[in-house]
Amino acid sequence: MNIHFYTNIVTIIISMLMMLPVALLLDGIFRKLLAKAHNRVGPSIFQPFYDLFKLFEKKRSDSAGYKSLFFRVVPVLYFLSTYSLFLFILGVIQFQFDFILLIYMIVLSSALYILLGLVSNSPFGVFGSMRDMLLMICYEVALTVCIFSFIVYSDVLSLSQVNQSWLLFKLPLVSICMVVITLVETRITPFDTTDAEPEIMGSVETEFSGRSLGLLELSRQLRFLFFILLLIRFLFNPVSAVSFIILFILMFFILLLSEATSARFRTDQTFNWLIIVLMLSVMGFIRIHFLVW
Repeated sequence: MNIHFYTNIVTIIISMLMMLPVALLLDGIFRKLLAKAHNRVGPSIFQPFYDLFKLFEKKRSDSAGYKSLFFRVVPVLYFLSTYSLFLFILGVIQFQFDFILLIYMIVLSSALYILLGLVSNSPFGVFGSMRDMLLMICYEVALTVCIFSFIVYSDVLSLSQVNQSWLLFKLPLVSICMVVITLVETRITPFDTTDAEPEIMGSVETEFSGRSLGLLELSRQLRFLFFILLLIRFLFNPVSAVSFIILFILMFFILLLSEATSARFRTDQTFNWLIIVLMLSVMGFIRIHFLVW
């Protein structure tokens, strides 16, 4: 029994540690393929590793808010809240109503991202946080409705108990909304309104440098990987490793296609789209009543 317990602990630790290089490598492949789609050479697929090592070796610059304790602590909290989301994907955290904790952790991560801009004491960071705060009202509520829809339709009380496959075809409205919310959460064009680097100089990350910026970049890459895994879990729930790999590549290319072919929405356009997404997710949730009963 003790050997089995320690084996599980080691497996969980290795799995969690593996998420870091996988997220970095996935970001490198994404950037390389995006460059090819734009007819550019692009960086090496290992460029995210080089960038992260360089940022962790770089000294922190004396930015506008560097003396603030929150300025140093919030990036760490944002990284930890994002990294902990994989505990749900790996099945480490599982109990009745664990999906409520998952929703809470996703919202907490988004809230800490907003706080990043507010503590940076930079007009660009504050403006980016205000944008995200406005949009968060819609996309986090829509995400909550979508997760509840999958749970209610599966008639379970835990994420680990969701064993129905191909809910994409059984809950099409909710599934479409989930894909759009993923674009918003991962800040993929056209829903990268919060970042809008040509407009607000990198948004909330403007004043951060060194290890703090490295943690923010790593959190962004982990968030991208997490939402792909979450999509696959709810929309398809594959039963074999081969089908999981195929679906992972498919979802990856859908996000890549959106980034490569779309133009950024203005804040009002994104807000209008998210209102539509919220309405569709509610309609999909109401529709479950007729499907179940």
